Amino acid sequence: MSRTIGEVGISPGQFAFPRCLDSDHRSIWVIDKAARVQRLDADTGRAISGWRMPEFAAGKPTGICVFDPTGDDKDETLFIPDTHYHRVQIYKPGADGTTENAPVASFGAYGTGAGQFIYLTDVAVLPGKDGRTVSRLYVSEYGGNDRISIYEPDGSGNFSFVRSFGEFGDSADPKKIQFSRPQSMEVDVARRRLVVTDACNHRIGVFTLDGELIHWIPGSDALTADKTALHDHSELFRYPYGLVLLSDGSALISEQGAARITRVDLESGKVLERTGKPGRGDGELITPWGVTVHNADAFALDSGNNRVLCFRAPLDRLAHPNHVAAAPNSRQREGNP
Repeated sequence: MSRTIGEVGISPGQFAFPRCLDSDHRSIWVIDKAARVQRLDADTGRAISGWRMPEFAAGKPTGICVFDPTGDDKDETLFIPDTHYHRVQIYKPGADGTTENAPVASFGAYGTGAGQFIYLTDVAVLPGKDGRTVSRLYVSEYGGNDRISIYEPDGSGNFSFVRSFGEFGDSADPKKIQFSRPQSMEVDVARRRLVVTDACNHRIGVFTLDGELIHWIPGSDALTADKTALHDHSELFRYPYGLVLLSDGSALISEQGAARITRVDLESGKVLERTGKPGRGDGELITPWGVTVHNADAFALDSGNNRVLCFRAPLDRLAHPNHVAAAPNSRQREGNP
């Protein structure tokens, strides 16, 4: 069974084509094309708080990353890739969010050089050894700068450019990393990996934390379900946009072009299960941009239907210092594998 959160509109708890989704220990966070950042109760869908991005005439964000290292609201940080303003905006929302739209820090500028961006898509956090601080940020972008840039803390509360990897293209050569809209990323701290959805190349990339390719999914030797050669990556994934890592190292992928959520084994590349189909009814999706997991629920950002579709998650979210476990509730899974 599935349930939904939200409906079309511009009041709190409503959406105008939501494109960004993440979760923390008690909430889900959504940003829509009205440039509204909303914190929502994960159980009821009630809008807890939020704000509007300080500038939005040129465009709205396409990603959000919640760094929730302790489960204490005062330690929570939001990294918002402000896509069309070529910068990362950093917010400290506090206990009940905030209605202030002024970030505590910001970095980035328009361009193709070091430390510059065209259109940002996502931010991923590598926690420090203490699990509470940020050791490194990964920032993805597209629009000619189809690459991932690495940033580290500069000691002032902001971040400095270290280096980048990748360029525009569709090569599978591990010595020539290429992307076509790297849309979403997550860090697997335990396995020391960075996982990336390479959306317009219809594939998932698994990298070391220094940006060396481990493998693409599907790989060059991939087969279709009937064991014939896979001639087009879109036969396995069709515009994979959203990503969340699960406790066994697999991932849930939201496929914008196929209107479904796919669970994939990141070692073998095997598809383990799929949920959803195109439509506007119960359990159906239109252009899903994102996916996350909170407690025993998975949340799919059903962008074209202006809602969030909630269903039972196959596993808990990957446990690492970036996101602490949520407090148990009435739907907490029993007997997790």
